[in-house]
Amino acid sequence: MEDRRDTKLLTQAAKFKRLPTHPMKDRLCQPTKGRLKRGSFIHQTRVLERRHQDILDQQPKDIPQYLENPSWSDEGRPQIRCSIPGVGKKDSQSCAELKSLTIEHIHNSYPQRQWTHVYTGGSADQAVRSGGAGIYIKYPGGREEEHISHIEHSPLSSNNVVFFSDAKSVLQALDTARDKELNDLSSALTSLCRAHTVVLQWVPSHCNILGNEAADTLAKEGTTKDQNDTSTTFKEAKTIIKAKQHKKWLQQHPHYNKNDTFHLLTRSEQVLIFRLRTGHNRMNHHLFTKFRIGQSDLCPCQTGSMTTEHLLQTCPLHDGLRSQIWAEATTVQGKLCGSLDDLQRTATFARRTGVSI
Repeated sequence: MEDRRDTKLLTQAAKFKRLPTHPMKDRLCQPTKGRLKRGSFIHQTRVLERRHQDILDQQPKDIPQYLENPSWSDEGRPQIRCSIPGVGKKDSQSCAELKSLTIEHIHNSYPQRQWTHVYTGGSADQAVRSGGAGIYIKYPGGREEEHISHIEHSPLSSNNVVFFSDAKSVLQALDTARDKELNDLSSALTSLCRAHTVVLQWVPSHCNILGNEAADTLAKEGTTKDQNDTSTTFKEAKTIIKAKQHKKWLQQHPHYNKNDTFHLLTRSEQVLIFRLRTGHNRMNHHLFTKFRIGQSDLCPCQTGSMTTEHLLQTCPLHDGLRSQIWAEATTVQGKLCGSLDDLQRTATFARRTGVSI
């Protein structure tokens, strides 16, 4: 909860600093005339910013005061395609399968003789520092370039232009036209669409598609160039703050496993497993030792303290049910942190005992 609060404080302060007419901007950016109350928003923000010097070093870029998002016109709207036939969810297919399906789709839908292929890529250190962008263009005649400024007027370009990108979230945001920060990009695409048929096509990343890999290589080269512009938008500031807080959280939780089968459970199953894992539940041991609720921490069987291990392993009141759920001896670790089937068995056992977890 403390980390969440800190993230909210830093994010809100970053927003105030980028609102040119907001009264809080001056209060945050200028020295104070008197002592601040320790519990005030400004005091807590400055304490946090001193812990993260790189946040103080940022040059805030004002949030553009757009009145509305420009709507796509029928004549100036690119086709946005965020899927490829046969390509499933992330990590569900091998790199070779993804490459084969993607190349087949590109060959059939955007034949090189008729389309100008533009691959775009971006790179940054932990997505927050030393950014770079790369653009790789292949014209119908076979010529290749590493620029994009010539697409609209180049004699080499065809009337059909397809942009390939692995940034699905950006394509989806363009499609909905709700993100005002993409207004400049929308305007540029609208201009290109006046004389060209334009398609924005998502492609999977890191599956050895030649053009996409070339753009990524150029983007990585860009990260090594001098980064003279230290100004940051509000969206960039939010990304930096969240990345720092996430890194801090991972350091505090070294045993965190992002592939934990816990995440595949239903919501009700997750609640049960979480309470059994942490010991923060409604069983007698936790209620009595933490809140002095009840007469003791003993289980109703009177043979031991009513803990997670006692319930799952030794409570004689549930021996019959335990043998039905687990035909073979299983450790507490296996029941709480094992396979998906193990966790589902544990959740089923907890429900059928009738114990309030």
